[in-house]
Amino acid sequence: MGDSGSPFSTAALPVNQSGRLSDEQSQRWTRIAKGRRQSIRGVALPFAAIGAFLFLVSGPPAKAAARTTGGIVFLTIAAILVVAANVESVNADVREGRVESVEGAIAKRSWYQSSRARSRSYFFEVSGRRLRCLSRMSYDAAPDAGYVRVYFLPRSRRVVNLEQLPDHAIPTGSGAAQEIFQNYTQALLSRDRATIAEASASVAALKHVIEGPPPAASDGRDHAHPVRLHADDLYGTWTNPMMTISFMKNGVATLTPAFGGERRDGHWSIDANGRLLTDASGTLAPIDASLDGDRLTILFEGQRVSFTRR
Repeated sequence: MGDSGSPFSTAALPVNQSGRLSDEQSQRWTRIAKGRRQSIRGVALPFAAIGAFLFLVSGPPAKAAARTTGGIVFLTIAAILVVAANVESVNADVREGRVESVEGAIAKRSWYQSSRARSRSYFFEVSGRRLRCLSRMSYDAAPDAGYVRVYFLPRSRRVVNLEQLPDHAIPTGSGAAQEIFQNYTQALLSRDRATIAEASASVAALKHVIEGPPPAASDGRDHAHPVRLHADDLYGTWTNPMMTISFMKNGVATLTPAFGGERRDGHWSIDANGRLLTDASGTLAPIDASLDGDRLTILFEGQRVSFTRR
């Protein structure tokens, strides 16, 4: 069902968007529904056996009415369970094959259903709808924050697919990051889950802006031999919502946080292999950096940070 190991299928999205399960999803959920029917019928079997035993067993005539009543009760429970197996919400959803969707900022929740439960249940909360994940894998595959469209079975509210939507526009300008974090703090204080999900989505959008787009895997370049940097390409000021960095011709680099931090000065150069050298670690050493037009991407301790020329 999943794409490249994901439990969510991009191939099934066109069918889900039309309000139906794809053939592959239908087959999968049919197997799940059958397992649920068998489980419920397995519970019904002991009740049916006890009911039949009470009808057939011989005993004192004085207790015959009680045995008959008991047999009817147990057989009725068994019959109810057998019928319930067919009308149970997942089974009803699978027979209909209909899919609904909801979109908005995502929040993820998990908990034990009871104090005696040994397994956790996993849920997404989107635009006021609580939707149950099929597995921990589905839960982990979804983004922790951001905007999504979730496809689900309407009666059982079981998640069948998910697509991540583009980030909403976030504030720009020198105080953008500070505004986003202030809104996030206020959302946490409000304890309103929908408000926290929206604020978390804005923080995630800010993170995506700072990281920049991931390196293209099929852009025709030889990534084993990256493009060489030249000092003339870096002279000037580069910025993102969190910080500004200036590369000066005298070999001094200045890093200025957007808010709440002290300016830091260091040294930089480009070595004979076209690599950026900085003394951020205390000595002048190479640091992973790449240039794509007016976008400079630097890898700080494994974290991608993107700047645009100002």
